[in-house]
Amino acid sequence: MNILIIAGGTGGHVYPALSIAKEFQDEGNTIFWIGKKNSLEENIALREDFSFYPINARGFLGKNFFAKISSIFFVFTALIRSFFLISNIKPDIIITTGGYLSLAPGLIGSLFCPLFIHEQNSVPGLTNRILHKRSKISFEAFPDTFNNLTNKVKCVGNPIREDIVNISPINKSNETKFNILILGGSQGSKQINDILINILLTRKVPSHWSFIHQVGKLTSKELKDAYTESGNEFVIKEFLENIAEAYQFCDIVISRSGAMTVSEICSVQKPSILLPLPWSSENHQYINAQYLKNRGAAEIIDSDVSNSIRLLELLINLESDHNRLNSMAYSASKVFPQFASRNIFKSINESLTI
Repeated sequence: MNILIIAGGTGGHVYPALSIAKEFQDEGNTIFWIGKKNSLEENIALREDFSFYPINARGFLGKNFFAKISSIFFVFTALIRSFFLISNIKPDIIITTGGYLSLAPGLIGSLFCPLFIHEQNSVPGLTNRILHKRSKISFEAFPDTFNNLTNKVKCVGNPIREDIVNISPINKSNETKFNILILGGSQGSKQINDILINILLTRKVPSHWSFIHQVGKLTSKELKDAYTESGNEFVIKEFLENIAEAYQFCDIVISRSGAMTVSEICSVQKPSILLPLPWSSENHQYINAQYLKNRGAAEIIDSDVSNSIRLLELLINLESDHNRLNSMAYSASKVFPQFASRNIFKSINESLTI
């Protein structure tokens, strides 16, 4: 079959799409991909030997008046280009993981063949809310995201990258360090950086604590100096090339609560302290975090420098309470269904035989 993947914009849309695409490719299907030019998805498509087709699109939500007018114009041009692209590709099915780039080709594609969508967050994005009306099956990571009780909606969790899924547990019984992994996201988080700077400069951090801090584009001399002054072992990275290894060796994760991040944390069975992005659309990061907290897998702290001491005290309490840490890790393993990519593949194939 010809499988058309539509995904782009951020890793949160691209990596789940890649996991699904590889399931189909491994079964001998041909993969085509529509995304943005000079992007993460184009690089991945070229690396994986997928046929890639670029399309132009602009975001709508949160933009000023003129930017919204521009985005509407790009939707119309993308609709026309999508028609010709899809007429040429002749896909048997289309799979999209949402994002504004997916709207035009998703709508046009649904006129040609079955459309399948996957929503990563607890609150569906605008594009997926629209495409849900046209989809044959809508897959969701969190239950009741689409608030639909029909058989059209299936809760499968989030497709996780193979290197993360395959992490094997390690014996840390003789480990004296307390390893803390801090994830600021691809763009970084100034709030999380400021919280850590405040802790490191104003309080005595246990000397056996070790930090790996992923800062995105927001690396700073102030943060590095604070870690150096504390005397603790630390690594600051813009991007973690081997995120699987970082997950494997950490004892706890401090992070934003984007859908893919919390899904990865749960997949590797790690306890976490989540600091939801305060201005995430429709407050979805807080809802994501609350879903984990309600299941005993995480704690939540508001992302504000005034909560620095609270974060430090929580870390101290968790480190000393091994039963609680182990309970959070076990609860994390039960939050989401496993094998999301494979289950999506099976559900799509079964739907095509009906």
